[in-house]
Amino acid sequence: MTGTRQTFLGGRHRAGAAAPPRAQRSPRLTNRTGRALVAGGLAVASATAGIVIAETASAAVPSFPDNVVVFPDRDFVTIEGYQDHVGEVATVEVNRPGVGVIGSAKGTVERGDVAFEINHPGGYCWGAGTGLNVTPDIQAKDVVSIKFTDGTSGETTTAGAAVTGDATVSGSTVTVNGNISGANPAQMEQRIVNPDLVDLVGKRDVRAVFGPMTPAPKGGYSSGLVNNGDGTFTATYVFDDPAAAEAAANSDLGERAMSWQVEDADANRQGLTIAEFGEAGGPGMGGCPAGASSVPGAQGSMGVVKNGSTMTVKWTPAVAPNGTAAVTGYQVDAVDNATGAIIGQRTDANAAQAVLTVGATADYTVEVRSLTGAKLSDPFPTGSGTTAPTTPTGDVTAPSVTLTPTATTTVLKTATLAAKSSEAGEIYYSTGTDAVISGGLPSDAAKLYTAPLAVTGPLTYHFVSFDAAGNFSDEVTQAVDKPDAVTTAPTTAPTGIVATGGQLSASVRWQPVTGATAYQVGVYKLDANGANPVKAATQPAPGQSPATVSDLAAGKYSFTVTALNGSAAGPESDKSTAVDVTAVTDRVTIGTAKWKTGDFRVTGTSSALSGTVSVRTGSATGPVIPGMTGTLTAAVAPATGTTYDIRLRTNVPTRNPGQIWVTSSNGGVAGPFTVANG
Repeated sequence: MTGTRQTFLGGRHRAGAAAPPRAQRSPRLTNRTGRALVAGGLAVASATAGIVIAETASAAVPSFPDNVVVFPDRDFVTIEGYQDHVGEVATVEVNRPGVGVIGSAKGTVERGDVAFEINHPGGYCWGAGTGLNVTPDIQAKDVVSIKFTDGTSGETTTAGAAVTGDATVSGSTVTVNGNISGANPAQMEQRIVNPDLVDLVGKRDVRAVFGPMTPAPKGGYSSGLVNNGDGTFTATYVFDDPAAAEAAANSDLGERAMSWQVEDADANRQGLTIAEFGEAGGPGMGGCPAGASSVPGAQGSMGVVKNGSTMTVKWTPAVAPNGTAAVTGYQVDAVDNATGAIIGQRTDANAAQAVLTVGATADYTVEVRSLTGAKLSDPFPTGSGTTAPTTPTGDVTAPSVTLTPTATTTVLKTATLAAKSSEAGEIYYSTGTDAVISGGLPSDAAKLYTAPLAVTGPLTYHFVSFDAAGNFSDEVTQAVDKPDAVTTAPTTAPTGIVATGGQLSASVRWQPVTGATAYQVGVYKLDANGANPVKAATQPAPGQSPATVSDLAAGKYSFTVTALNGSAAGPESDKSTAVDVTAVTDRVTIGTAKWKTGDFRVTGTSSALSGTVSVRTGSATGPVIPGMTGTLTAAVAPATGTTYDIRLRTNVPTRNPGQIWVTSSNGGVAGPFTVANG
């Protein structure tokens, strides 16, 4: 398995939603058999590794929250739940109908959504604790079961539904084909995963279920899955943005077909198979045994008797594990430890000993290996035959999430809740009873965390972070109550009131007041004689300066500002100097504003016949973004006025500017307008 094609796993599998990359733990790998060293006349023997050949007993598909999740393309299994067995050892077996057990391992249930994994970094190797040291080639109809000593058990029958080729793209349409292989269309889903999709469609994966083309809940694309009637399916995605289609069709994480045996009343997916197109089987990490196609036979045990120049080597026959090729012979070698000279003998599959003529006084290392054709097994053990486990390579360290205020088991009362990850990546959150992780990915209910959350409780919040390698953190959960309402009014009035007149509008600035949560602007229009201002209206304002007062008639105005704390209002400020509000001479609009790394574009219209426009931040009088000034161009008939299209591809701001204003050399102003990512 490569780091670029990791599958994320853990959490709950719900209809229409996926499950996530779980937190990686320290490696727990089975020991590999080492070289057997025998010197001058010393006979060493060890017990033969047991080979399981019995069929597993029938068991039911696990019930939520327990589950057995099978990844046949990578010969990888995740055990979820079983939290009433924390600390207990369970046996997992892969049973092939008509053949028997072709793979097994034992693992200890840990606390958390994922009890343990097999053949995945941070998990157990196949053969751990059972001696069946072969990584099984898990195929459709193989039964993967779990059993505890108290008789608790559960099993998943591996499904055959799978994607059969790379996704293809044409314009904004992406197509994925695959086999249904007997799956229930109502319990099947096709999915493409690519973190680049977050900025394009708001999620790191796109999904299709059987039925007509349907818009995605968060927008950005529509999808549908069609049963072609010949045992195959076609998933179609139509994206709003061709760039999203390209990202989906060229995903390093690949295309998946998910199917499940049972969907309970709460839409939990039980007995889940996740087929991952393009993934390779065999050992999922260093130190795990070879795959079934590479194993020439199980190891027996060996012993040596040396009498002068005669060395008799005996071994117990190697029994090929179920699902692997039969043993065709044995290779016996005695290596002179001083010179490196090898004295060897090859036997047929029925032999159990070999007699070698060696040096009477030399010391030798003796090895016996089983053969399948030209393939040799590891040496048979004479002692413990173990070596230190190999540490997995690549990034297998999961990030962690911290909250502000710090997460506790008590219910907090706070106005905001902030989350931070220990690594660069993404944080997702959900609220209430909605799962944040499902099927190895953020669930349909999960939202991308971008800024501290304003608490609207009482609610329970769930957070999980992902790093760039696809590892994900343990879930952090915090129950939060709605903060107590604050009704104390501010005691001081805002100062520094400055107004700027515009076209049927005005911009009003002020100095903030400590403890204020919002402001309101009082509007005063001078009477016909230009004498005493008459109060015209009160308008809400943002939580900080400046505010834009719209829908004014032409004339002279002054303005006041009042600080609010909740609904409690403080004293009104002094009036600003009177300013002129003019009639519209140039009505400017903002049509689109999009930003992404290396590309920032703003388009819109003007009612003027010529001139220039500039894109500003902060306010209508704020600084112009360097390079974001353009010329008005005559609109295409029958439209009137002019248009502008300002695009920056070099020296692009490193972050999304947020809100922008567009000002015209003719006096027109548009904004504020929120810049979108994409």
